[in-house]
Amino acid sequence: MSCMYSFGSNGQGQLGLAHDRDVDTPQRSILAGDGRMSKIACGGNHSVVLMSNGTLAGCGDNRRGELQGECALQQVRGWTAIEVPAPVVDVACGWDTTVVVDTQGHIWQRGGGRYEFEQRQLRLDPAGGRIAVYGCFQNFVVVQGSQVYGWGSNTKCQLQARKCRSVAEPTLVCDSGSVAVDYVTMGKDFLVVVDKNGRMAHASGRLPAGFHLEQQEERVGLEVRCMWTSIHVWDTCQSTVESFGRGTHAQLFPQVGVGVPIADFTAGSEHGILVTAGQEEPHPHYDVHCWGWGEHGNCGPQRGSQPGLQLVGRYATRPRVFGGCASTWIVLDQR
Repeated sequence: MSCMYSFGSNGQGQLGLAHDRDVDTPQRSILAGDGRMSKIACGGNHSVVLMSNGTLAGCGDNRRGELQGECALQQVRGWTAIEVPAPVVDVACGWDTTVVVDTQGHIWQRGGGRYEFEQRQLRLDPAGGRIAVYGCFQNFVVVQGSQVYGWGSNTKCQLQARKCRSVAEPTLVCDSGSVAVDYVTMGKDFLVVVDKNGRMAHASGRLPAGFHLEQQEERVGLEVRCMWTSIHVWDTCQSTVESFGRGTHAQLFPQVGVGVPIADFTAGSEHGILVTAGQEEPHPHYDVHCWGWGEHGNCGPQRGSQPGLQLVGRYATRPRVFGGCASTWIVLDQR
């Protein structure tokens, strides 16, 4: 069973709480049932949870058909089941869209003014291995093996070298060769592909200032996350985090020693979330910290830019963390 806590921007009810007010401390977001949450995906003002049994639940903005098929339903209050064409293996959200991949390798998209799931032209063979989908703003990519396919905005050449307004259907973005892709992390106008060795295999689009792929290609053991305008690299061997890009709202990782082992980190739109592992006996614990732009309380009680790491929670078991559009999510798995 998973227990989910959320805080930050909630103007359209996207935190799954009983109200639509912003909150600056973790609040229990109650989802019906007792299953395990596999993933939380967040759009501009809507959120979707993928359960381990392949079902989806969503909450928040529905003005563009992000969640439900009724155009008169402007907002989905509380977590509500999302009808899907088939059991889902992965989900991602754009600003006002939702994309799923089903067990048969079909890719479906809704939102952006479409009130039902529509099938994309690409179908991947489930026998070819894990299929994953990632999204940010108006862009999506789907990954299987060494291949990455993408569609959406291409105004910054993030999907293909030849600039155009948009790519309508999934098109091959890159092939990492003999080493399979682990994941893709995306900013507003760029994307970074990371392979199974923790190496940055590809980067395209309007990349943040100071970032050069050729300086990163030989490094391995990296965990990479993107905000809208920045790239953040956790070197798991050195236990350091390095940032590239815009820091006008303290988005760049604070240049201070963390002092304890890093267990995990992720990023939201313009804020970061870090999990550290405390070793104090007799009660080891995990701390969740935030940094960056916390204008909606998504970095804790101190509003605005967070110049350093702000502690937002301490837990006896290791939490999973997810970042959304000015929202922060903490998931605790119970046996």
